[in-house]
Parts: sequence; C-alpha cells; structure tokens
Amino acid sequence: MPKTKSAELRIKVIDACLSDRKRKYSTAKIFERCNEELLKRDFVPITAMNSIRDDMDQIQRIYPGADIESYREGRNIYYRYADPDFSIFKTPMKPDEIIQLTQTLRLLRRFKGMPQFDWVDEIAERLGASLKLDESSDEIVGFDENLDLEGLNNFTPLFNAIVDKQPLRLTYQSFRMDCEETIIVHPYYLKQYNKRWFLIAWNDEYNFMANYAFDRIKGIADANVAYKPTDVDFFDYFDEMIGVSKDTRTEPQIVKLWVSPAQWPYIKTKPLHGATQHLVSQDEHGAVITIEVYLNYELEQLLLSFGEKVKVLEPVELRDRIKQRLTEAAKNYLE
Repeated sequence: MPKTKSAELRIKVIDACLSDRKRKYSTAKIFERCNEELLKRDFVPITAMNSIRDDMDQIQRIYPGADIESYREGRNIYYRYADPDFSIFKTPMKPDEIIQLTQTLRLLRRFKGMPQFDWVDEIAERLGASLKLDESSDEIVGFDENLDLEGLNNFTPLFNAIVDKQPLRLTYQSFRMDCEETIIVHPYYLKQYNKRWFLIAWNDEYNFMANYAFDRIKGIADANVAYKPTDVDFFDYFDEMIGVSKDTRTEPQIVKLWVSPAQWPYIKTKPLHGATQHLVSQDEHGAVITIEVYLNYELEQLLLSFGEKVKVLEPVELRDRIKQRLTEAAKNYLE
C-alpha cells in the first residue's frame, strides 16, 4: 500500500482522537488506535511511537487552528485539541474554493518522485483527506518531466547546499573531458532546461559563474572554504539568453534571422526569445526577425532544430558556426 495513503488514514484517526472529549488519549492509546485501523485496511502498522508525535506536529504545522494541548492525570499525559469544537474536517471553504484547491493539488503532483519534494505529495494527501477532495478522476494536465534522468539524486544535496550557503567540492566530468576533475564551487541556483537539471555556481579557480549538469556530477562533498555570496537576481539572470550557458565576460548580441513562410506562424506565436524578438520585415518570401541574446551552445541547437526553415543573417561568427555544423552534418549523409 502507498505510504501516503497510510499517512492519510493515520491523520484521520489522530484527528478523531484529539476531537473526542468523552475519552482520554495518550500517545500510546493513539498509537494503538492507528494500528487497529491500519490493519483493518491491510496497511502495514507503524512500529515507532515517534510516528504519532511527528503526525501531531504535522497537523499543527499544516492546519490553522490545530492547537494540540497536553494535560496530566496522575502519571499519564493525554492529548486533545485546545478548541473542543476543532477538527481538521470542519472547513469553512466554499465549493468553488475546494474545486480550485483540488486543481492546485493535482498540479503540485508534478513534483511527485522528485527528491526533496516528498513533502508536497504528503501534504497533498493530508489536505485531500481533511477537505474530502475528489481526486479519483483522471489526470488532465501532463508535464514534460524526466524522472529517470541520471544524476537526479544530486538534487537534494545541491538544494541543501544552496539553502545552507555551503561551498562544495564537485567531482565533475563534462562531455568534452576524457577524465574527471575536482572543482570548488559556491552554489547559487538550480535550473531546469530541456529536461535536464543544472547547478549555477561560482567557480573558484576561474573566477567565473558556470553551470554544471546534474548527470555529469560524479561526486559532491563539502568544501572547507568561506562561502562567497552573490547579489545576482536569478529571476533576471536568464532573461538575455536561451538555455543556461552564459559567458558574463561577453555581452548579448543582436541576432538577425530569416524565417521561411511555412515556419513563421509558429515562431510568431512561440517566439525564439519572447523578451526581445522583433519583426523587421515580412513578405511572400518569409520574415526577417531579430533577437538579442548571448551567443551560446543552446542557441545554436535551437537554430539547427529548424533545419532549412531558419537562416542566420547576422552576426557573421554565428552564421559561420551554423554553416560549419550543417556542413559537417551533411557529410554524414554523403558517405
């Protein structure tokens, strides 16, 4: 049985015990009642009393007004809601608010299986139980996630290092390297692009902000150096680029492109770079547009994905690079 379903049932039982003013419930008694209900429904019983204490702590954190008080009678300590009329199942929410919350919980499920976000699924289950939300219908929204991505287990230690401002010693091997290298970085931000996750961090050796793909990180350890904070606003950091690669020693450039008549309707409605895409001209032969971005590998990949339907006009260095890559690609079909 799913662990979250077991947690949902425990919360129902604990809520009933804490709401009951006719009986007295110690931690041991609540533990006993939970296991009785779990066994009735073929769930695995809990084995640690701390599970009950953790559940009660969760109830107080998640549900407004869930103030749990303890009181002593003789040698025994009992627990109940401070408000005799309180229950997590008594909600003043309107039907339309419950519908909106149901939809929100379904969207939160996109994090299901993601390291560090197990709490999202658990809270969704518990809120679903307390509000009696109908989550039995089929999912109607799909997200382009890749939960089988190699290196996804690096998410939690990197996430924690950013929160704790802890410099790291990474063992890393890029696709262009024959062997691993050890580098000291100061982690700042996690970014997903094209189904892959990247760490954005400051490289101590090169004094440079760089990105590190999760699937190329071979080892993570704390580095015994002082953390270097940053004043970079990462909500703006990616505005002038496509992807995650940004050489801050350069500046964004205006890229001029010809777009075929067949491709233009798609690029018009889904801009290559929404913040800067500008239509220069358009006729029966196609459209000419400009975008202003950093020149990087991800930009090249995007332009190459359009094949013959997009042509680089400027700058010359990017035009020559795309031409060279297309020439090399064509050789694969001429042999």
